[in-house]
This record gives sequence, C-alpha cells and structure tokens, in this order.
Amino acid sequence: MKIDKIIGVVDESPYDARTWSGSSRYFFNALENTGVLGMAVAAQPAKVIRRIFQILSFQFGMREWKFKYHLNTHYYHQMTATAKKALDQIDPSSYNVILQIGAWYDLTGYKDKKVVSYHDGNLATLLASPYGYPKINETVINKSLQWEQKLYNKLDLLFPMSRWLADSFIRDFGVDHRKIFPVGAGVNLPQVQEIKQKNYDEPRILFVGKDFKRKGGEDLLKAFEIVRGEIPNAELTVVGPELASPPKGVRCIGFVSKTTSEGMEVLLQEYRRASIFVLPSLYEPFGIAFAEAMAHKLPCIGTKICAMPEIIEDGEMGYVVSPGDSVALADKMITLLKEPTLCSAFGEAGYGRYTEKFTWSAVTSQICEIISSQL
Repeated sequence: MKIDKIIGVVDESPYDARTWSGSSRYFFNALENTGVLGMAVAAQPAKVIRRIFQILSFQFGMREWKFKYHLNTHYYHQMTATAKKALDQIDPSSYNVILQIGAWYDLTGYKDKKVVSYHDGNLATLLASPYGYPKINETVINKSLQWEQKLYNKLDLLFPMSRWLADSFIRDFGVDHRKIFPVGAGVNLPQVQEIKQKNYDEPRILFVGKDFKRKGGEDLLKAFEIVRGEIPNAELTVVGPELASPPKGVRCIGFVSKTTSEGMEVLLQEYRRASIFVLPSLYEPFGIAFAEAMAHKLPCIGTKICAMPEIIEDGEMGYVVSPGDSVALADKMITLLKEPTLCSAFGEAGYGRYTEKFTWSAVTSQICEIISSQL
C-alpha cells in the first residue's frame, strides 16, 4: 500500500518534551522527516474530565490509586472520543493510515482507515514481572486486559519495541504473529557527539532512572557496597531520584529535567564522565537509557528480563544478570571497572549497535517500509 499520509495519535501533546517519557516528540519529528506524517494529535480529554475520572478511580494508597486510574476503561472511551474529535477536523482524503501510540484508545474502524500501533509494553508483561503491581480489584485489571486483547486483534499492524514484547502479544493476547513487527526505539537526546577517545580508567558507575525501586536501585546499592570493598575509590552516580542519606561513594544528582538545556547538559555530562552504566531493573518495558549509554560508548549491565537481553548482547556490549542478584551484579561491575580494555571493547560494540538500531530515524523508516509492504 502506498502511504498517502500518516496521522499520529498519542495520549498527550505530541511534541511536548514530557509526553511518553520524552519519546513522543523525537518519534514524531523523525516520522515527519520521512515525509509521510501529515499531523500528530492528542487524545487527552479536558482537565475537568480527567479530574472526574481520577475521583471515580479513588483507591486507598497513592500507588494503587494511580494504577486503577490508568486502567480505567471508561476513561479509555473518553480518550477515544477525544482522538476522534481531533481526527474529524482533518480532511479524510489527505491520509490513509492512523498510527496510535499505546492501547489507551481504539481508533480501529475510523472512516475505514488502516490503523497501526507502536508500543513499549503492555499490561500482561507488567503483571508477570518481578516488580509486581499494586493490589487493586481484579475486575479492574481483567477489564483492562480484555480491552487490550480486543484492540490488539483489531489493529492492522503492531509495532512493539522488542521481540520480548512481540512474544507477549502472541502468547498473552492471541495476536496473529504475521501482523507483529518489532522495530526498536531511539534515544531521547537532542544530539550525540561521538566520543573518539573514551577514557575508562576511573571507576565511575552511572545509574539513570526516576523510579529507583522498579529500576533496581536498592539492589544496586547492595552491590555497590561489595564493589567498594574491592575497589575503595569506586564512585556511583545516581541521576533521577533523591536519596535521603546516600552511602559513602554515592553521588546523588537527583532529578534532571530533559526539558531544559541546563538539565540536558547535566545528563550528557554524566554520560560522558562515566565508565560503565548500570540499570538492574525489575521491570523495564524497553530501556532507552541503555541506548543513550551506548551512544556514549558505555558498557552496560542490566538484568535477564524484558527487552534488556535484546539491547545488551551479554559478553559483547556488557552483561545481564538475574534480577535481584546483587552479588552477581557486583561481580560484573568489578570485572568491568578493573579492565578498561574490556570496557573499551564493549563500549565500541554498543556504540555500533546504537548507530545501527537505536535512532528514531531507523525506527520510523522501518515502520514506513513495513506499512508499505504489508498493507
């Protein structure tokens, strides 16, 4: 099928730096550069409607309340209606494909357009993860799972970020494998300056992630204590959370905003000064931070779950260990910190993987080619 134009749909403002953890604007900018994006619109209802659904989703415990709100299928219907209202303002003859981000709305059947979707995760993968999930009424969870299953099977094509997620669509939701195409993801950085002479002599470890517990921060601190016993001058920099009493050797940068040039420069500086990147997540839908680290030639250590083994080729670009195994994590960190030559080899291999697969231009080009060949 020849693509006339694609209309993109995402939950919030498409080009806002905060939407979809920052990926939205990079994704749509890259899609625009291919020449096929006609427009991108938001599916977020008015503020008063959001407040009503937040109240209706009330649950004791903030984490439980947020989880219930984000699984409210009645709210999904409101998002669908909002997205369709935005689409109604666009000349239907000017495009023939709708590309929606995620499964919060259902645009299948809208004016006979082909509808495809792009995903970093789904509910089934979260429920099965070692991280677990807030305990709420199972009826709410089951209704959301049913919504996803019905939607996934109606979509014309699905573009998961990883093979791991693609397998979940097939296994957990019964989606036909012939319409699922893993395409990866890009880095959410404005520019990446190639590092020609990367130095790995200093034992500097970097962690970047806002949700410290989900991203294995507690396991990392335990592992770092072991590392310090072996390498007393080792340093761990934590970007994202605020740690009340950082252990000795831990630099806590706290929250860094990617929406400001100052915040972005702080983040880029930390990537440049680090020797290895460690993110031992208990649940990681994709792990764009690994790709960002690889763009700065950092060997990476993650866990053996989710998409991390796909991103980090174990023994080639870094290591993956079992989630929650702080001893194994410490062992791999010590190995890398003591061998700068190995770090350099892993860093170069990771950089090659980044340039080949982890750019938004590569992702959107794949999507356009697959739509053209499969529909």
